Amino acid sequence: MEASKDFQYIKDLDYVYRADIGLSYSSPCRGAWNIVHYGTLVPEGHQIYVCPVSCLRGVVLTTAEMGFEAMKKLSTIAVGEDNILNGDLEEQVLHGAERIIETLEKRPRMVMIFTSCIHHFLAVNYQRVYKILREEYPDIDFIDCYMNPIMRRKTPPMPSLRRQILRVLKPAEKDKGQVSFVGNCFPMKEHCDLTNFLSRNNIRISDLTTMKKYDEFKAMEHSCINFTFHNAAAWAGKDLELRLNQRWLVMRESYDYDTIDEDMRKAAEALELEPLSEAEIKNEREMTEAAVEKLKKALGDVPVSVDDSAVDRPLELALYLLRHGFRVESVIMDVNSEPEEIFTALQKAKPELKIYAAHGWNMRRARTKFDGKIIGIGQKSAYLNDTSYFVNMTENAGLYGYAGIRHLMELIGEAAAEPKDMRTLIQQKGWNCHIEEGC
Repeated sequence: MEASKDFQYIKDLDYVYRADIGLSYSSPCRGAWNIVHYGTLVPEGHQIYVCPVSCLRGVVLTTAEMGFEAMKKLSTIAVGEDNILNGDLEEQVLHGAERIIETLEKRPRMVMIFTSCIHHFLAVNYQRVYKILREEYPDIDFIDCYMNPIMRRKTPPMPSLRRQILRVLKPAEKDKGQVSFVGNCFPMKEHCDLTNFLSRNNIRISDLTTMKKYDEFKAMEHSCINFTFHNAAAWAGKDLELRLNQRWLVMRESYDYDTIDEDMRKAAEALELEPLSEAEIKNEREMTEAAVEKLKKALGDVPVSVDDSAVDRPLELALYLLRHGFRVESVIMDVNSEPEEIFTALQKAKPELKIYAAHGWNMRRARTKFDGKIIGIGQKSAYLNDTSYFVNMTENAGLYGYAGIRHLMELIGEAAAEPKDMRTLIQQKGWNCHIEEGC
């Protein structure tokens, strides 16, 4: 992004778009999940973070916001200058983990040890530590995890963690009546076409977001197919396919009806099930179009802004809304990871669509009061436009397919009708992540 501009028009961008991430701006939007939130999904699991105190501060505050039960699932080991000078980082991890395990009220089934940047700078042999711990505690699964934001381009922490925690799964006999949803932060329930289709065909869904026992988690190794819905889950899906020979199917978070139908047909074929009939698909499309038309009438000419924390495909959602007559003002994203045909179509549909870089250094200057009412889809769009009328969601929030689009239309309608306390809501870390609800 040019230093003299707060945004760029999409007509002036190339398809291969990545905002400058040199000097970045961190907005107060904290709804997106991080590794702490995702790690607490593991039932009977325990996280140990081995970091300098400055890093641990964020980890501890994140967990504290989630409540007392979440705090019991996390421990810390502080790295100081003396550990670096004495060269005892390996022993610190080993003996620190031993002490934590021995003092816990309840023995964990999985221990996730998060090493940080300093361990990689100094080439600490943490695999030796895990080998010793596995010999000492054969009843515990030890997982090497990483809190190294300096590697966010090559090894981003969140995609890495979604893969790492599944490394405990071993090759096992496949159950044709069971599939897994991999890499989600939220349960895929009634607003997911695939869930509805599998349920009516008596196919069991194994999903970390709904699990209460560790044995449920380990049973994922019996699934015949793994479904992923997010780009960040791709590493996990691919790894399971290679290690366990489980088929991996990507369900694209698309707003294109033909794409939804294609992915649903692939899912049915893989499970040797009868796909949705043409009449059923026609009915789904008609209901969805009716929901969109209802929202359009209610919204009128009120503009909309979309950001990449709310949905995986903000450009495609913007294109969908534009094609249905909505006034889309802007899209907020740092990297374009969507198909080129979507980008090209959006350039033609609205050449002067504004593209903001969420972490661009000049985003603080870009934040201004929008002249009139505007609906934000996501926290970043709410913050940028200083609006209280926004859809407070992250990572698609369990929405997929026609049912997902219809519910999103409902959420946009509710956002337009009822203002929210934007300043308070966007600062809450890990939107909708509460240990009491299974997180």
